[in-house]
Amino acid sequence: MKTVLLAEDSPDDAFIIKNACQNADIPHSLVHVPDGVAAIDYLSGTGVYADRGRNPLPDLVFLDIKMPRRDGHEVLEWIRAQPAFLNLPVIMLTNSEDPKDIHRAYELGVTSYLLKDGDAKEFVLGVRVILKYWLCMNITP
Repeated sequence: MKTVLLAEDSPDDAFIIKNACQNADIPHSLVHVPDGVAAIDYLSGTGVYADRGRNPLPDLVFLDIKMPRRDGHEVLEWIRAQPAFLNLPVIMLTNSEDPKDIHRAYELGVTSYLLKDGDAKEFVLGVRVILKYWLCMNITP
């Protein structure tokens, strides 16, 4: 089964995203971490995430921008600096429509930038399309 990592500090937003993933009806395992440091720990397999049998590398990352300890841009920059993660799809799921945030995310190598705001049905549809494509249809090297 494919794994999706969700780095999101807001319990309310995490709940909405988890529901969107469940409603998408695409089989996957969703792992939630509450901040940027935990996301890097998970991806690097350190600390409580050292057991790769219990904490497999993700096939897709949903990343919030505004998180404590390390923000989404810092996590994205770290991800793209790791040779093993150059092709890892990273989707920014954020409330920020700030052009500076969007531009910086694409400069750092984000795969896609998706707003959490807006119509709930449209958000679920967007999450479903992302999961379907990256977990089911896309062929990885």
